[in-house]
Amino acid sequence: MFKSFFHETKWFLLAIAILTAVLVGNIFYWQYEENRIAKENEGIPPWIWNPEETEFDIAKKKGLEFKKLSDNLYSLTGHVAVDDCEKIVPELPIDGTPFTVILESPGGSLFDGVCLAAHFKQRNVVTVVRDTPIIDDEGKVLYEPGLVGFGIENPPKIMDGVVICASSCTLMFLGGDYRYLIGDVWLGIHSPRIPEESLSGISKQAIESQAYRASAGIMMLLDALGITSNDVKYLFLQVPATSMYWLHPRDFEYKPQLGLLATHFRDFWDFNFEQPLWVGTGTPSKSIEQDEMPPEGTVTQDREPR
Repeated sequence: MFKSFFHETKWFLLAIAILTAVLVGNIFYWQYEENRIAKENEGIPPWIWNPEETEFDIAKKKGLEFKKLSDNLYSLTGHVAVDDCEKIVPELPIDGTPFTVILESPGGSLFDGVCLAAHFKQRNVVTVVRDTPIIDDEGKVLYEPGLVGFGIENPPKIMDGVVICASSCTLMFLGGDYRYLIGDVWLGIHSPRIPEESLSGISKQAIESQAYRASAGIMMLLDALGITSNDVKYLFLQVPATSMYWLHPRDFEYKPQLGLLATHFRDFWDFNFEQPLWVGTGTPSKSIEQDEMPPEGTVTQDREPR
């Protein structure tokens, strides 16, 4: 009976045996491959292999990095994370000495960006966004631009080395008494956005109320930062939160008030200009007398933002 059963099912049993061997072999093979690849790729950031965790996600976890480059020169780079203001403010100089901060960030936490902008405004700060490195007298590179990027997944090759200051970073930029845009850099503006995680369980009325409060807060902050042009301030409300307006000199012709966003343009998309600080941007620096200021519209000799 067994011999008859085996004779009738031998091909079926053989197929099962072969399939089992193949499956077991594959399990051992892929386990071996996984261990081998893990060993070869040790030290490579996880976002390269895990599409659910991008480089931008890693940056968001890390937050802003405030770094001293030399005497009175600092950089502030990375994503603006929650509690960054509380972390960074104690590191800011407090002796009244003027200092320069190079900014590079795609934005992030609105509250922390506003907080840092307010603290910059209380100090004698020069804010800079630049696309050229800073090298000291000994040839050491103190700052290398273009390391932050746009904060998007799989950016096109054309974005390699791009320098960006957008969203809440733009507010921090406006906190400087002198504000330099140097080279082909990207300064971005859009309206406040309510974080998606904050929308869960909130009524429409509460969301509407929060949006109004955020908009009013932005207007009050821009007034405090010395931005008096309504055309400029309205950009921070009119540009949808899901998009971005990128400042460019071609727009100065039909909306010249946009030029108030910076005090010094140096090769900013081939545009060069310095303007007096009293032209709707804030109060003149105590170290510069009014009669030393150039008349409006005058292109002046470049000065180092140091």
